[in-house]
Amino acid sequence: SAVDSVGNESLLSEIVCIDDCPSYILPNAFTPNGDNANDLFVPILNRFVVQVDFKVFNEWGTKVFETTDPEILWDGTNFNGDQLSDGVYYYTCTVFQNSTSGEIIQYDFLKGFIQILKSN
Repeated sequence: SAVDSVGNESLLSEIVCIDDCPSYILPNAFTPNGDNANDLFVPILNRFVVQVDFKVFNEWGTKVFETTDPEILWDGTNFNGDQLSDGVYYYTCTVFQNSTSGEIIQYDFLKGFIQILKSN
């Protein structure tokens, strides 16, 4: 039901069950320079996302990082643990949510650029 500003209450509505409204927003830059401020690439908003297929590529199209963790927690290193250079990297991200039936379904596909900034 709903109540207006005067206190009048509406009739009860029918019960309707729908999936959650997932939301996933990624930043476009981070500063993995060891100063404990913005050192990890993490989502700005992560609501009701259970899994991602997140991949980062360098300017030549070589994959340098990948994860399925929706928190990402990328520290700006490649698969060998080597720090990547300052610059612009390209990402793709398939986002998944749980449906009301319990299965994991694709929610969204994101792509864009990430700038790594290490200089002070």
